[in-house]
Amino acid sequence: MSRAFIFLILLTLSTLLIGVTTSLIISLFVCISILGLWVIYQSFQQERFLSWLKNSSYKTSPNCYGVWKLIYSSANSLLKKEDLQESKLRNNLLALRRVAEVMEDGILIIDNNNYILAINPRAERYLNIRQEQDCGSNILNHIRNPSFVEYLLSRSLNETIIIENLSIDKKALEFKLLPFDTNQKVILCRDVTKLRQLEVEKKDFVASASHELKTPLTVIKGYLETVSEIEINEVEKNRMLAEMLLQTKRMDALINDLLLLSKLEKSYSIKNNRPTNISLLMSELSKLSANVDKNQHSIHFNVEDNVFVSGTEETLRSAFWNLINNAIIYTQKGGKIEASCLKSEGGKAVFAVSDNGPGIEAHHIDKLTERFYRVDSAGSWESKGTGLGLSIVNEIVKKYGASLIIESQPNIGSKFSIIFPISVSLRTSFATLNAF
Repeated sequence: MSRAFIFLILLTLSTLLIGVTTSLIISLFVCISILGLWVIYQSFQQERFLSWLKNSSYKTSPNCYGVWKLIYSSANSLLKKEDLQESKLRNNLLALRRVAEVMEDGILIIDNNNYILAINPRAERYLNIRQEQDCGSNILNHIRNPSFVEYLLSRSLNETIIIENLSIDKKALEFKLLPFDTNQKVILCRDVTKLRQLEVEKKDFVASASHELKTPLTVIKGYLETVSEIEINEVEKNRMLAEMLLQTKRMDALINDLLLLSKLEKSYSIKNNRPTNISLLMSELSKLSANVDKNQHSIHFNVEDNVFVSGTEETLRSAFWNLINNAIIYTQKGGKIEASCLKSEGGKAVFAVSDNGPGIEAHHIDKLTERFYRVDSAGSWESKGTGLGLSIVNEIVKKYGASLIIESQPNIGSKFSIIFPISVSLRTSFATLNAF
């Protein structure tokens, strides 16, 4: 039984008692007065309760008694639960916003009429759209590419489209349209520029490798068909066999270079602390150069005594020999070649090969380390090697954390330098070695 009902019963009994002992008018007056005071008290408590609800803080409640104390206690408990849920929701929203900000994918939310509702920072950068300025505008006003317009209007959910050269910096972007709710959709955009470049490089590599292998195979096949179909004299047969052997060696060199390049690309940076004596290595390369060159060039080796580089002798020999061999191959007969390994003023070991060959035009230099790239200017840079030498040198240089510097001027000559970091360069003193 509620306290209000008990109060009314007591009030009725009191009124009847007063009416019996005094008069009816007095009893009614007392009853009306008490009811009036009760109504005023309840109105006051209601106003105070409403004022308390409007207050932003619910940590304290007014002092009261009876049913109002229970009301304040129950309301306070409900409001605290609501505040806790609101705080959790706010934290979740902030976490989702932070996730959207650091995502590699751009995210746009649009309505069924293609108007932008929300956009994350990554999409802003990809599409040159601003949340503050462009929210509420039509996405087709910002991306006018015909393929994108057709894709969006077709409403091809969960399908992707790649559009190249869309933004100012000529990126390739992949778009995917996803359902969000009945009135909204999500557009994901991802930068796939590097993937597209890798695909192009892969296709170019396969085409180039196929061509490089097909050329000697065609020569060998032609000679074999000739030998099998017609009779030839011994001299001509020996010439054909020599040419087939040469083409076989070319294929063998190409395959070995491909395997080495693949091995280098898969390996980690070189962290072998064992010092390699560059002076001894250069002495070996000097003898090898003499055997290969056969006095066609004037080759000079300038090496500081006791030069050491922390690394593996195999990789250093491969990098150095590729640069020396290129100079021998591409420098005209009678030209001058110099190979050196010295210390710079900063203590870095510097290996360099210079020549007075035909030189290379400036627009070719940045592409020289690409696989199978050759400068095809007539009479200067002929296709004599496998086309992988500088790619191998570049990969080895990366493993050492070193730098490959290429300097060249047409009709003057070229210089290829490998600058090793101080961390792998050791102390030296000077000595000179002449190959010729």
